[in-house]
Parts: sequence; structure tokens; C-alpha cells
Amino acid sequence: MKKAVWITWEHQIRNKSMAAMLGAELHVIAHSGARLRRYLFCAYNTIAAVRREKPDVVFAQNPSIVLNYLLLLARVLFGYRFVTDAHFGGVIAYNGNYLFQKALDLCNRSADLVIVTNRDHAAHVESIGGQALVCEDPLPDLARYDSGAAPEDRSVFFICSFDIDEPYESAFEAARELSAENFRFYVSGNYAKVGIDPSDYPHVSFLGFVPEQHFYERLYQSDIVLDLTEHENCLVCGAYEAMAAERPLVTSDRACLREYFNQGTVFTAHDSSSIAEAIREAYRDRFRLRDNIREWKGRAVRTQNERRDVLRTTLGMDR
Repeated sequence: MKKAVWITWEHQIRNKSMAAMLGAELHVIAHSGARLRRYLFCAYNTIAAVRREKPDVVFAQNPSIVLNYLLLLARVLFGYRFVTDAHFGGVIAYNGNYLFQKALDLCNRSADLVIVTNRDHAAHVESIGGQALVCEDPLPDLARYDSGAAPEDRSVFFICSFDIDEPYESAFEAARELSAENFRFYVSGNYAKVGIDPSDYPHVSFLGFVPEQHFYERLYQSDIVLDLTEHENCLVCGAYEAMAAERPLVTSDRACLREYFNQGTVFTAHDSSSIAEAIREAYRDRFRLRDNIREWKGRAVRTQNERRDVLRTTLGMDR
């Protein structure tokens, strides 16, 4: 059987779940220093891992595009098949930059295979001469974080990275409106990077960047999960986590989200009134939505098993 490794330069749950699903050994190579030092450290240890493991197949998350180009060059020396996992930011330049888009296109055209999360991104990769397969995130195994206790009534867990695609200000206005109805908002993520003063939002509990265990414990303690994006073709990570924990999801009204998360979910526009009403609806229907999520999970697991088999067969990993 062919040996496979999965290499990433950041901690992200998709790397862990995809590597486990495909039977690839996960290598998380991360450094918190300045950019040049980080790149040198990560590049050195990446090549060292490839030399040591001698894999037949190498998977890499994109971003980082630097990691991807490094492994494309190293492929010439080590002779492996290279697969890039283009998780949203690895297909379309998020900043609209022409040169960055060209760099992404060249990378995806040069890879042996590009894994994407939706059909539109697959069509783009194929239009520039690459080979793409669709594989949404496997559902993470979160059962160990479930205490079995009932969630905190009217609690909303807003999963947020405070990036430019997230309408967090509208969500906070919705939280202000819902506070009169005894809803309580808990928000993950580094709010300090966008200059938020928590005292300006007394109706919101800012958790900051929390350890994995505390994050998932809060997920299970919540009645509703909220995760929003302005982007098209972005299957937000919080949606998978909400489904895994069987917590009703409120997310953005985007075509790819509607298509994939088609049960247990309430979709919303990004004005504060719409977000507030979507949360009210999810709370009113929370028991029915949880039942729907359980049905959805059964189909999602079957689909993931099919995706896994296609990927492994395409790459010859079972031989």
C-alpha cells in the first residue's frame, strides 16, 4: 500500500480530519515567529519530513501557497504525487489580486490533483487545465467533549475569526436586539486584532482565542451556532462543527451552503434584523432541527466514504 503524508503549516481542523479519512500521516509544521524566520523553519522541516518519510503521495493545504510551491519543486527530487487541498483560499484569490490569482492557477494546474469543496471551484480548476475532485470536510469526531448535559437555554455560540468576510458588527447588533429576549451570545476568536473593546458590547461574552477543549465544550453548551461569511463558495468550518455536535446552525444565505447544509440549518441575510430573526427561528425549531441534523449526518458520512474511495483510487493509494 502506498505511503501518504499530509503537510500543513497551520492548525486547522480540516487537516486533521482529511488526513485521518485518507489514511495519510499528518505533519503540522508551525512556527509563531516573524515571517522570514517562520518560512525558513517550516520549509526546512517540510523537506526534512519528506526525506525521512519517503512518501508516494504528499497532500498539502493551500494556503500556504509558499508550502505548495515548495512541494511542487521538491516533487522533482523525491518523485511523489502531489495533491493540493485548495480549501477556499487556494482556488480564488480572496483579495482579488491578479498576480496572486495567476500564482494560484499555476499551482493548481501543476499539481497532480486539486481537492476542492464545491463544484464551482472544481469547474475553475478544470478551466485552467488542472484536475479537481470535490471533497467537503469530514465531520469532526467531537463526542468526547459532550458531557451529556442540556445546553444553556437561549445561548448562541458565534464562531468568528474577525476576518474581512465576516459581518460581525451586524451579528453584535442582532445580539443587542436579542438580549431583551434573554438570548446570550458567546463569541470565539481574536477580537483584539480589529480593535474591539468588549465593554462596548455588554450583551456579548468575548471568549478570545480559546483552547480546543474549551471551544468544543462551549459548542455543546450552546443552543444555537452562528457562523457567517460574505464569500461565495465557502463552506464555513463552524457549520461542520455544528452538524457534528447536532446543534442548529444559523449561517449565510449562500448557494453552496444551502446546497450542502440542507437540513438542520436556518439561512440569513447579513443585516442585524435578519440575523436576529433567523436565531429566533432556529431556537423555536431547535428540536426539529436537531432531528434533521441526525438524518443529514447519515447521508454526509456515506457521501464522505464515497469521496474517500474515489480519492484513494484516483491516487492509487490502495495498491
